[in-house]
Amino acid sequence: MNKDEQEQSERRHVIAICLDEAEDVDNAVQSAVSRGKDAASSVGETIRETIQAVRTARPSVVMVRVNKESLAKLDELVDSGINSSRSEAAAFMIAEGIKAKSDLFDKIAEKTELIRQTREQLRLLLDEDDIVIAPDQPVEESSDETEETA
Repeated sequence: MNKDEQEQSERRHVIAICLDEAEDVDNAVQSAVSRGKDAASSVGETIRETIQAVRTARPSVVMVRVNKESLAKLDELVDSGINSSRSEAAAFMIAEGIKAKSDLFDKIAEKTELIRQTREQLRLLLDEDDIVIAPDQPVEESSDETEETA
C-alpha cells in the first residue's frame, strides 16, 4: 500500500467513525426528545389534574354583584387564559384576597370566636334563669311591695 492509499484508508476510517458518532448523536437526540415528550406529557397531565381538582373543589355557589372595574379584571383573567370562566376568575380572586389579607382574617376569626363564646355564655345564663323562674309560675311579690300598695 502506497502513501496515498494509506491516507485514503485513514480518511475512510475517520469518516466511518464520524458517521458512527453521528448515528450515536442522532440516537441520543431522538432519545432525549422522546424523554422530553414523555416528561412534558407527564407535566401536562399533572397540571390538568391540578386544575380539575381546583375546579371540583368549589362546591359552593355564591351570587355576587361586582362593579365595572372588577368585572373588567375578571374578564382579563378569562381573556388571558388564566381562568376559563368569570366564575373561576372570581373564585381565584377571592382566594388570592384571602391569602393577601390572612392576618386580618386571623384577627377576625379570633374576635368571632369570642363573640360565639359570649353568646353561649348568655344562652347558659338564660337557661339557668328559666330553671329558677319558670315562665308559667307567677312571681311572688315581696312583702314590702304589698304594704305600699295597701
